[in-house]
This record gives sequence, C-alpha cells and structure tokens, in this order.
Amino acid sequence: MIVSEPRSSQTRAMRLLKALYDHNKATSEPTLVEHLASVAGLTEQEAQRAWSYLKDKGLIETFSIPHTARINAHGIDAIEDAEQHPDQPARSFPAVTYNVVNNTTNIGTAVNSPVQQTAGSSQPEHSESISKKKTFIERLTSRTTALTALLVAIAALFGAIPPIRKAATDAYCSIISCPAPSLKPPMPTPSPTAAPPTSDAPVTKQFLFDTFDTLDGSRSKSGTISQIKVSVVDNKGKKADTYVAEWSWSGSGGTQNGSQTVVIDLKSATGATVESLTFPLDRSHCYYPGNPQRFAGDLKNAASLVSGIQVSVTAVEGRQGRC
Repeated sequence: MIVSEPRSSQTRAMRLLKALYDHNKATSEPTLVEHLASVAGLTEQEAQRAWSYLKDKGLIETFSIPHTARINAHGIDAIEDAEQHPDQPARSFPAVTYNVVNNTTNIGTAVNSPVQQTAGSSQPEHSESISKKKTFIERLTSRTTALTALLVAIAALFGAIPPIRKAATDAYCSIISCPAPSLKPPMPTPSPTAAPPTSDAPVTKQFLFDTFDTLDGSRSKSGTISQIKVSVVDNKGKKADTYVAEWSWSGSGGTQNGSQTVVIDLKSATGATVESLTFPLDRSHCYYPGNPQRFAGDLKNAASLVSGIQVSVTAVEGRQGRC
C-alpha cells in the first residue's frame, strides 16, 4: 500500500534541499529556486516557501536577489545524514524521513505530485494491462533494434560497391527515418574528447568605467575621476568573494577640502543592484596630476552574480577651499 505524502513544510524543504544538493554536484553557482521546482516536485510558490524555511534553518546561503540560493555545509551535512539513515526521522527535519521524501518524488505524476492509492482503490486489471503493454513495447523495441543492426551490417558489407550501397541505403531508409541529404560536402567530425573537469580555482571578472567630472557644492566642476577599474573574485565558496576598486582623482578643477563619496553599484545581468560599495574621495590636497586610490575587501553577495558596474560621486559637502 502506497500512502500519500504529507505536504508539510519540512517535506517541501527537504525536497528542495535535496534538489540544491544535486545541483551543487554539477556547479557551485547559486540558482533561483523556481528553476528547481519541477525537479523537486514543487510548485513555484511551494519552492519559495521552502526557500524561506531553509533560510531560517541556516541550511542554505542566500543572496540579495529574492529566492536565490546555494546549499551550504550545514545543508550538505543534513542531506548526507538523512541518506545514511533513510528510514529514521532526519535530525534537521524530524517530522519526515529521507525515504518518504525521495520515493514520493520519484513516483510522482507529470508534475512530480505524489501518487495517492489506498487499500480499497487497487486496480489489478489496470496493472495487468500496463504490464502487457510494457512487455509488447519491450519486444517491439528489441526486434526493431535487431533489424536496425542487420541493415547497418548489410550497408557496411556492400558499402564499397556503389549500386549495392545505394540499394542497401534505400532499404534501410524505408524502415528507419533518415535525414535529408545535404547539398554541402560533409565536414570532418573531430574526435570526441573528454569534457574538461570543473575547476575550483578562483575566477576574476574586471569592469571598467568611463572618465567623468566631479562637482563642488555649487554644482561646478571640482575635479575629474578617471582610470576607474573594479575587479570581483569568485572564490568558489571556499571563502568570501572579494573586490578591488581603483581610480585616480584630479583636483585641478578648482577645490580642495570638503568631503565627497565614491559610490560603486555592482549590477546583475538584469540591471538589478547586487551590492553597493561606498568609499571616501581623498580631497585633502589639490591633486593636479591626479591621485591614484585603491580599496579592497569582501563582498556580501556572490561575485558570480555581478555582470557590470555603475559609478557616481556625490557633490562636495562641508567646508571647501580653492586650489
């Protein structure tokens, strides 16, 4: 007897965490949980609620973009501990067992919803019909495979004789659908090579920004900020991702003293702000040739989410003097 799985918060959360665990085997990049909803047998709304549950339990790493996640070490331990004791309530999910969640996901319907059947609703006739259809399909597949292999062998045997080769090809294509002949000569196929292994080495992305003028308190030019360069480093989860921000400021436009702030917005591919970095602009002297400045530190969010930058400088505040 197969009983329906209770759609509890812990059940949904474990299923989403298992999907994130499997996703982490292929890549360490964060993902939107909506992309894993069908794999976990959840609707998008259920996946979002499960994301909130896992976030509160501290089993995933979250980011500023809503419902983005990456499994952390606590989440990996929770899944692997549950796999080792599949029939016992999991320590992180005491209301469910790994076997109930895993088996229900595997026998789900087209949207991975659990199959519900009770002792009074068994259908032996339907099961027997399915079994007969399955046997028929297996036999048909076996015979089709054998016939295909025979035709391929015949085509290869007579391939050196053009008339017989054409007849064998026509016979083969009368049974098995063949692609239409190409008018272009076939290109040589490169030898298959093994896919390169996924590297855990840090990945650095560098972004440049155009030169622009800074303004004083009366909105007149106070200088020029140039040679703007920002680098972000993805450390693949081994430690916090980092940044290095560099620029040069020339105060030859007219003032010194006062205070200004450089604002660097790190942007995602959709234009959303992933993180904002702020730095004081050194205006302690009149830097006619330019004053190179450099700052470095840790990012709060994943460097892999950054696809561009936007740089601005606030107007002068406080006392200022002429150069």
